Amino acid sequence: MSWNPFKKKSDDDLKNTADKEKEIQPQDTTDSSDFVAEELFANPFVCSRNFLELFNTVPEVFFPIDYIASRVAGATFQLKKAKDDSIVWDNQKVNQILNKPNCLFSWKETVYSHHVYKLCVGDSFLRAAVSETFLNSKSLWKWCSNYWVLPADKVEIVPVRNSIPLFGIAEIEEIVDYYNLSFGFSAGIHIPSKQILHDREGIPNLYPGVSFLRGTSRLKSQLKPISNLIAVYDARNVIYVKRGGLGWLISAKKDETGTIAMTPDEKKEILKEHNKTYGVGKGQFPLGISNIPLDFLRTNLSIQELQPFEETLADAISIAGAFGVPAELVPRKDRSTFNNQKTVEKNVYSSIIIPMCSQFCKDITEFLGLESDGLYIDCDFSHVDCLQEGKKEAETVNTSISKRCREEFLSGIICLNDWRAQIGESKVEIPLYSKLIYEMSPDEIEKVKTMLNLTTKSVDGELQKPSVQNEGK
Repeated sequence: MSWNPFKKKSDDDLKNTADKEKEIQPQDTTDSSDFVAEELFANPFVCSRNFLELFNTVPEVFFPIDYIASRVAGATFQLKKAKDDSIVWDNQKVNQILNKPNCLFSWKETVYSHHVYKLCVGDSFLRAAVSETFLNSKSLWKWCSNYWVLPADKVEIVPVRNSIPLFGIAEIEEIVDYYNLSFGFSAGIHIPSKQILHDREGIPNLYPGVSFLRGTSRLKSQLKPISNLIAVYDARNVIYVKRGGLGWLISAKKDETGTIAMTPDEKKEILKEHNKTYGVGKGQFPLGISNIPLDFLRTNLSIQELQPFEETLADAISIAGAFGVPAELVPRKDRSTFNNQKTVEKNVYSSIIIPMCSQFCKDITEFLGLESDGLYIDCDFSHVDCLQEGKKEAETVNTSISKRCREEFLSGIICLNDWRAQIGESKVEIPLYSKLIYEMSPDEIEKVKTMLNLTTKSVDGELQKPSVQNEGK
């Protein structure tokens, strides 16, 4: 049976949907559907029904997730040798993965989707579509060329039905039987556990069931701010499109006894004239004329009186804070920026984006089995503007350290390998590099002169061995 995304829902589907809606309806003793809808709307836990929909529709939820995911995906991913950290350019298999891991999406899109699911839903599932013949291979990257980020909200983790060796000596396939992708297919797709890289947030639920081993979305801590945002947006819409009552038209006619109420015929006449002549359409006027004395009693509030922008900013800062994005980076209505904006953004890279991307590189390296071949995937952010100042500062520090080491080397305190260690370079397995300046022969000193680009004049008094008085003569 083929899957048709445009298939009409069956009666059973509609019944199941109705049952699910009943589950979240609060107890209501009235028959008013409007009241039930209002109660549902006011309940913040309804927001947790679909975090992905919130990500796609609420800007304050979209911003911090997109901010992190897009910057992680914007890193330069490189294949390197574990031996000397040199970049490997000619590995066609890995290059293909880092370019286009499947027929539809690029590597950047794949990494972006992976982290959106992880941050939004709490789980991300990356599948290596490889035949079962090569499932036990320690070098998965050699046999698989198709990698897909699965829709995390449609994936079910199915535990082993028999006794699970949880908290004991076990492999993943002894705990997780398979992953089931329910994406409109008749019975779903059963995916072996070894084909899945499961990346999750928070503490996993270890109790067997629907949520077994699933992560926890950070948005769960923000249900009330999200509910406030939805309420504010709805209140704005009520005002902008003039939904709901704006006020009351009341009679201004009076006599000796006081105000005289409008008759039913007068009310009908006012409504008729209003609907016929008032508006901005063709043949309509932006003002109404009535032969009946009227007053207007306003009952609604204006945008300024509701002050929704202050409310949404506070909620947006709270949601962004759950993902580690500082308040200074949250978009504001006046587009104001802070003097320390670049510093804050650099700190976000250092504390959140780079560590998250580095961890992803470690996970994907292990998943592909690159370690067994002496390879690993690394990320580079040297192209990011806000990090350039940090590089300049690091270069200044290295220059200062190198200058001090030069003086200590010429004074006979450290050797060349000690110098290299202090500036972060590896040890050189040459005897010359492990000698102090006073232990070197004249030929070795000449080599040092060449390496350090020292003039003879500057070296004469510095690189000579100390004279020792011969007391016996």
